[in-house]
Amino acid sequence: GAPVIVNGRELFRLGARLGSITPAERAAIVSDRVNRLASNPFAGEVIISLNDVEGATDVVFRDIVLVTATDADAVLAGRQRHELAQEWGTSIKKAILEGREMYSGRTIVEGVAITAGVLLGLILLFWLIHRGGNWLVKKLDPATESGRIPRSLEGSEFYQSGLFSRTVRRIMRLFKLVLAIFLIVVATPIVLRAFPQTRALGDRFGLSLLDPLARLWDGFVTFLPELVFLLVLAGLTWLAIRLIKLFFREIERGVVRLPSFQPEWANFTGRMLSIIIIFIAAIIGFTSLPFSQLPVFQGISAFLALLLTLASSSAIANIIAGIILTYTGAFQLGDIIAIQTTLGEVVGKYLLTTRIRTFKNELVSVPNSLVLSNSVTNYSHLARDNGLTLHTTVTIGYDVPWQKVHELLIAAALDSEGMEKTPPPFVLQTALNDYNVAYELNAYTRKPEILPRLYSRLHQNIQSRFNAAGVEIMSPAYTALRDGNAVTLPPDFLPSGYQPPAFRSQSIDNRQGTNVIK
Repeated sequence: GAPVIVNGRELFRLGARLGSITPAERAAIVSDRVNRLASNPFAGEVIISLNDVEGATDVVFRDIVLVTATDADAVLAGRQRHELAQEWGTSIKKAILEGREMYSGRTIVEGVAITAGVLLGLILLFWLIHRGGNWLVKKLDPATESGRIPRSLEGSEFYQSGLFSRTVRRIMRLFKLVLAIFLIVVATPIVLRAFPQTRALGDRFGLSLLDPLARLWDGFVTFLPELVFLLVLAGLTWLAIRLIKLFFREIERGVVRLPSFQPEWANFTGRMLSIIIIFIAAIIGFTSLPFSQLPVFQGISAFLALLLTLASSSAIANIIAGIILTYTGAFQLGDIIAIQTTLGEVVGKYLLTTRIRTFKNELVSVPNSLVLSNSVTNYSHLARDNGLTLHTTVTIGYDVPWQKVHELLIAAALDSEGMEKTPPPFVLQTALNDYNVAYELNAYTRKPEILPRLYSRLHQNIQSRFNAAGVEIMSPAYTALRDGNAVTLPPDFLPSGYQPPAFRSQSIDNRQGTNVIK
């Protein structure tokens, strides 16, 4: 049947026709009559009477027929006609009284009071949001005297340029706008329900607003066991990472010692174990989520795995090489090493690259796969134990006794700052060339971090020693004719008034068997 709606609620249903009037038309007519009485506080006392006529019973208010209960209505309801009419009359009387109560002056005043309270509450909340947002922006704005920021951001260009404060202002403006819209949406059904005329609209609006929230709440309640599991998993993961950091920090400090485990491996090993634990926890947590079993997520996971496999082959090779380099102990942070043509100090060891700062203050990043596939010369490893051997070669003519050359080279090494006295320097004669002898000076140092300066000082002292002894440092391809040429010593080491010798010539008179010098 068609429902009779009064004050936004159903009183009863009409299922039978009345002459040419359909049940829906009957219900609309009855609803209109009763609603007009319910909304009229001046209609007088509510007295409902029943009038029996042939084949029907009228429900009457004064002389107004509100509804007629027919035999067909009684048959459909399965009750006596008079009893059905009496029940309808009682429902109508109650609805009229309730409607008059809703439309009374007291109800209107209450509605206005509720509306005023909601509006005042909104104004107060808007004011608090505005003041709070401005206070937060001032605290984060470097242009204001009260501006405060973590020290990690104070020196950044992002903060000093004002971009940070502008970003915060935009975020706060958007946050205030969203919060204002939310408060207005929440307050609207409260205001609508405060008045009888709009109560039904307020109910519908409230249901449309609360239905998504109810669904979200149901989803949250359903997800609550998984959320508890994720929180417990996150807590255990955090605790495991903290214990790992504590354990390997003690190993690095030397408090805890493990057989065949170097302390310098501790930091890297701790980080690797932490990453592995986080990765395992992420997999376990993701598989516990309800949507992880959906085919779409399984397809995305497979695609990402394939993409990672194809795009990161070189990265994986560098990571594996970085792990191997760490545990082989080829070099440490601060070591002076040479890789191909790069010579300098190791300032960074990472999973993908090794960073070297050269003696020219250049920062070079070398992929770990390249480091692993090439020989690495470590100048610092032996320098910490027995000392690093520096060597340089000079070639001296055969006219200089080798004992004197040895003496001068060793003296030059001992004069050089940064060279060790013990073990003493020594000289090797590495080649007997056509015109000269190659002498290799070997000296020890424990300061590979100033390697270029050490070689420079050593070469300076070799020059000074040889110049003072009057020995020329050269690799000559001289002919035997030296007459008329100045010696190759520096001017400071030449005798005062030195003049290059004149050319000499000699002829032989074979007829007389005597030599004549001209």
